[in-house]
Amino acid sequence: MRKYLFQIFDILVNTPLEELAKEIQEKNGMDVIEMRRFLKQNSVKDMSPVLITVLGTTIPDEIKIWFINQKIQHFIDRPRQCTKCYSLAHASRICDRTNVCFLCSEEHVGPCQGPEKCINCKGPHNAKSTSCPAYIKEGKILEFKCRNHITTSEARRVYHLQNMKYSEVVKSPPASAEIQNTVTLKYETLLQSVNEKFESLIQSVNEKFEKQTAIFAEMLHKTIESIMQNMYKIIVQSLETTTSPTRKKKLPKNLDLSTSLPMQWDAGGKNVQDI
Repeated sequence: MRKYLFQIFDILVNTPLEELAKEIQEKNGMDVIEMRRFLKQNSVKDMSPVLITVLGTTIPDEIKIWFINQKIQHFIDRPRQCTKCYSLAHASRICDRTNVCFLCSEEHVGPCQGPEKCINCKGPHNAKSTSCPAYIKEGKILEFKCRNHITTSEARRVYHLQNMKYSEVVKSPPASAEIQNTVTLKYETLLQSVNEKFESLIQSVNEKFEKQTAIFAEMLHKTIESIMQNMYKIIVQSLETTTSPTRKKKLPKNLDLSTSLPMQWDAGGKNVQDI
């Protein structure tokens, strides 16, 4: 489990921090390990913000205090600077370097006579300047750490990796005209190949459709012919019962559809007589 710091505002200054910690733990199930009130000495304000440190895996956007949902604000610490060498990379209690002047970053006794020089970025300003690029960078790392709930070392590593990737993209040269021409040529070749395959597919579908149409036309013709033959037989049988023997001899035995049908159609739908 990790430590998370957040602030709540408008807390009465006469409220004991122990009572506030107990309320937060009971109503929100948080393990409060430290609390700090932001209030200047001899202040006449009735309310003040409180910095709370808890243990956990995540923290919500708001907590319940005395039946009120109180919004919280992530606490983003300022970069800490060593008071001996004025480095931003470590704290004073673990510094093993000698004391230097924060103005010129050199070791000397007495008032500083040299030009200003930052020990962190080597720029022409003193080491305590908040406009120092190294100070601004450290502030961004701490903000990244707070918003993603990770350690300072993890935030520093991810921040450097992101900057390295960005610098590689910026430094990479743009594509040359030769590469662009190659890409264009390959695209045109691919497009032409797709068009040819599509045309071949359309032609194959048309051929299959014509064959199916021809088969259907032949089956339809045979069906009509069979129906006409059956109708003719029925008519002949009915006439045999009422017609004289002399007229029966004149009746044809079969119906010639080639002469009885007004027209015939080929598989393509054209009139045979017109061909």
